[in-house]
Amino acid sequence: MDITKQNFLEQLPSIRQAIQNATFFAMDCEFTGLASDRTIFPFDTPEEVYLKMVENSPPYIIVQFGLCAFRVEPPSEEEEEEKKDGQPRVSYQCYNFYCYPKGRTNVFSCQGESMRFLADNGFDFNRLFREGLSYANETEEQRYRADLKDRQATRAANILAAAESDLTEEEPKVGEVNDVNMIPVPPEHQQQVDDTAASIEEFLQSDRQELIVGSCNAFQRKLIYQMIEQRYQRKVSTSTVSLENNQKAIKVERKRSTEEEQALDEQRRTRENDDLETSVGLSLVLQELAKARKLIIGHNMLLDLFYVLRQFFKPLPADYQEFKKLTKEYFPLLLDTKYLCTNAEIKVNVNSSVLAHVYDAVSKAPFSIPTVHPELPDYQYSVDDEKKHEAGYDAYLTGLCFLGLVSKFKANLLQLPKDPNLKHYLNRIFITRLTDVNYIYLNGKEPTQTREHIFYATFPETWRTGDIQNKFKPFGPVHVSWLDNTSAFVALHNRSAASSVLKMIGYHSGFKVYNFAQFTQMKLQRPGAKRGRNGSSSASPGEDAGVRSAQPVNQRPSGEEKGQKEGQKIERPQTITTAAKRKGTDEATPPTQADKDAAAATATKDDEHDNDEDNGGGWRTVKKARKTFTDNNDW
Repeated sequence: MDITKQNFLEQLPSIRQAIQNATFFAMDCEFTGLASDRTIFPFDTPEEVYLKMVENSPPYIIVQFGLCAFRVEPPSEEEEEEKKDGQPRVSYQCYNFYCYPKGRTNVFSCQGESMRFLADNGFDFNRLFREGLSYANETEEQRYRADLKDRQATRAANILAAAESDLTEEEPKVGEVNDVNMIPVPPEHQQQVDDTAASIEEFLQSDRQELIVGSCNAFQRKLIYQMIEQRYQRKVSTSTVSLENNQKAIKVERKRSTEEEQALDEQRRTRENDDLETSVGLSLVLQELAKARKLIIGHNMLLDLFYVLRQFFKPLPADYQEFKKLTKEYFPLLLDTKYLCTNAEIKVNVNSSVLAHVYDAVSKAPFSIPTVHPELPDYQYSVDDEKKHEAGYDAYLTGLCFLGLVSKFKANLLQLPKDPNLKHYLNRIFITRLTDVNYIYLNGKEPTQTREHIFYATFPETWRTGDIQNKFKPFGPVHVSWLDNTSAFVALHNRSAASSVLKMIGYHSGFKVYNFAQFTQMKLQRPGAKRGRNGSSSASPGEDAGVRSAQPVNQRPSGEEKGQKEGQKIERPQTITTAAKRKGTDEATPPTQADKDAAAATATKDDEHDNDEDNGGGWRTVKKARKTFTDNNDW
């Protein structure tokens, strides 16, 4: 079901009820842009990745939030009798929230390619801009509520003060100044104030029920309210109304009794409270989700989590451990199906971790997806009617993939967080690009990996992969991870040979090799470098530091940005194609599929497949041969 500001208040109670009744959730988001990962290196630590994201991420926002609440119930007695192995009944309710900030002070960034991608996939921008739900982080919500409480308290006090003044005999004199905070009327507005006063006098002499004073801005309304309070506080009552063109106006009526004023104020409070709920909007749903403290499933969910926390709760901390603490405070049980796909048993049958490919794989043996039933027709999706890249549909598909994947373990759907097979995957958030420790572990420290077998090499721009491999040939097979046209990481398969590399490596003009410890020190010694921040940036060409400066994320050369969504193709400049040829492709040889992939990236936020994508920004990941691993650590 699509949720906008038009039906939000009506649906909010049922949304809260669905969250309270759910067993687990699946979520997905669509953004105005994707945080650049071009500064992330294959052997960065998860902490370095997080700090780079915090420092380099522009203020992109979520514009569509998908939430699918799955409810698992034990089989009924009749089902148990009919079927000895009766399966639990799984039902769901799906919501697709349009999200757009309210007010003039809210400013956000857009990434051109991401916006075009959404448009290509049928995103309804008119609905977003006109009907999108507002939101507020915790600080903004507290301010909204405090301001409203003060306004309502002041209004109630004024009603009581007016009632008490009615008991006195003395009538205030026209023009008498009874408020030290009165605003002097500027000469250019005096005529309008006088004309309004004359209209009120005429109204009091007539039989009309009300007088509407419009065609004035907020300051002019303030002057008119001030004049009415000064001259007519015992004769008329006022209230603010909205005209058909959404312009504010003042409604003037004959003086109401104190009881009538209080009854009218109570109605106004109700409207204001509803307006406040609409202003906080989607944040109320996320707050309810956080209160539930239930399992939440996502696919490649690091960006989703990153944006949700920043947009609806608090600014992201600069400290990595504080980020983990903050995440668990709101969402204590998370599972990333992208990381679940790294399981050795699953990888045998799931060759691609792209969401749609995962669904195709788990739709057949040895996996099985239980039948899921929509609780109401309005809340359903169907894989027969694909709506790819609509957040609600992708959340639904993520939930189905999860159900299919855990069928491999024969997991108890009624006790998912306690399932021993899933324990290893809880609160591990997948990180694309990293070679060894490719996840953030929210429950503790990630395992440390030795880097003794990894070397950082700089070389002439004319070199190809074969040239680098020839230099390292005495030490056995190597894996080359290109950074740009003149630098790469080289990982030895024979780790025992690592101690000999710096002693025995041959000399070549412009060719330098550093072990990983030296590379780390060079990062830290660069001017302005901070530990874990921009640390993977490189020095200028010609510097001995050997690491090139990373392209700022907000200054992307035209055509070099990686395609961020499935089906999104970007033509590469000729220089990139030439660079690809230098890396082992003969100019006379027709381009292979890998070369074509390097020229047009088609990965998505949730579909960035390990070693199956061109990395953008001058990066190129060398593809690895597929194999079956004995366990996840081996993988």
